[in-house]
Amino acid sequence: MKTIGILMFVILAILLIFTGREDTQEVDTTTTQTPQKTYLDTPTNTYKRQVEALSISNTLQNPVNSYMDSRVDAIGNSRKSVNVANKRMKEQDKAMEDFIK
Repeated sequence: MKTIGILMFVILAILLIFTGREDTQEVDTTTTQTPQKTYLDTPTNTYKRQVEALSISNTLQNPVNSYMDSRVDAIGNSRKSVNVANKRMKEQDKAMEDFIK
């Protein structure tokens, strides 16, 4: 029993020694950074940034309205497709009646 306690103490001491050590990182100061691409402030870039900022701000201000607008658009599109399908069915029915006569 005494040897097991000493063995556990030695193992614990070894673990503490290895975990207490700090790893140091070497810093390489001889590397140079590649030059970054410069941003040209042209009217086109400015306009694109303004449009993007405006769309983001509108979405942030009215997230529910944009969601509801998309739902209303989806409902309108489905109604249009149903109307087209109904017209097609009426034309097919009319063609079948003409064929039978």
